[in-house]
Order: sequence, then structure tokens, then C-alpha cells
Amino acid sequence: MQTPERCNCGSEDCPRCYPLSRQACKISDNDRADALELIVEEVLDDGKYPQQGRTEIDLYEFITEELDSSFAYELVVAALGKNNQALGHRIERLYDNVQAMLKQHLSDSDCVEEMAQEIADDRGQI
Repeated sequence: MQTPERCNCGSEDCPRCYPLSRQACKISDNDRADALELIVEEVLDDGKYPQQGRTEIDLYEFITEELDSSFAYELVVAALGKNNQALGHRIERLYDNVQAMLKQHLSDSDCVEEMAQEIADDRGQI
């Protein structure tokens, strides 16, 4: 991959000549909310965040530490029963509960702040 040539304008705030000196954009509350939503979705869909590199949030560990174990017995009883609709309702309720717990737990975290900064920077480049 070729790197773009400098434009030789001489300005230190030129993103083409000095791409690493670009100022970070200000993070809005919407950027934080979007970042939180994206991270929680990834944790619930894939079981961890981020997918590459060192895991910052592991769903299994989070559930083990934060969730009462009685939910597991409820799911086993519902799964052994013949009422599939009740099982579906319990799973939805558990999903919503864990989602809310993750949002509360991650709301002021560094990973949300970092992703919010990336979102703000991407928004600023457009």
C-alpha cells in the first residue's frame, strides 16, 4: 500500500503532511452512547470485546461475577419442560437484564471512551 505524498504546504496542522499531529475531535454524548451500544452488542453477540487482541470484557466472566446463579436453574427447568414459549420469554428477560447490567457497568469505562473518540474522529473527517 502506498502512502500519500506530502503536499508540502508547510502547515503543521495539515492532515496530509502531519497525519499524526491531527487534533482529536471533541467527544459528544451521542458518540459515547453509540460507542456503549456497539460494545454491548459485540459482547452479547460474540462473548467478548474486542474480537482481536487482549480481551477487555468477557461475557462469561461478567455473568459469573455479576449475575445471580439462580437464573441458570430457571433456564434448566424451562428447557426440561414442554412450554417453549416460557423458555423464550425467560431467555429474552435474561438477555435484557444482562444488556442493562453491561450498559451500567461499562458506561464510564475506558474502552467506551476510546471507541467514542474513534467515532468522533471519524465524524470529524467527513
